[in-house]
Amino acid sequence: MNTKNADHPIRVDADDIRPDTSQVDWSRAEVGRRTRRPGEKVEIFIDGAVGYQLRLIPSNKVLARFQSTLEAWPVVIAAVDGGRSPRTLSLDMVDVNGCTLTVSAGPRLERFARLANGGPHPNDRWAEQPVTEG
Repeated sequence: MNTKNADHPIRVDADDIRPDTSQVDWSRAEVGRRTRRPGEKVEIFIDGAVGYQLRLIPSNKVLARFQSTLEAWPVVIAAVDGGRSPRTLSLDMVDVNGCTLTVSAGPRLERFARLANGGPHPNDRWAEQPVTEG
């Protein structure tokens, strides 16, 4: 039985080489913040969008128009909390020519609106910590 591997040259890719960090001053390093603080709102920007609209599916009736997505989140939440099914809502971007493109729709839109409007996320570290004002 031969357990010796064949001699294959090891290929080293330039992207796989770890940079030398021995001279880096790590005392000033900050941990990247991936989670939001409680109540922090998120605005999305889409290239070419001059506005956004909340549309009713399948009738395509426009319920509201917005300058930014920050204005849209509370309206989406209010529509769902008011009894409208999330499956009937679509958030569209509007470009300069008046053409529209769907940003999000259905239950995914509702979840995203609640999170982007400052609602808690199940994976947020901040949700577990009490908020103290000092």
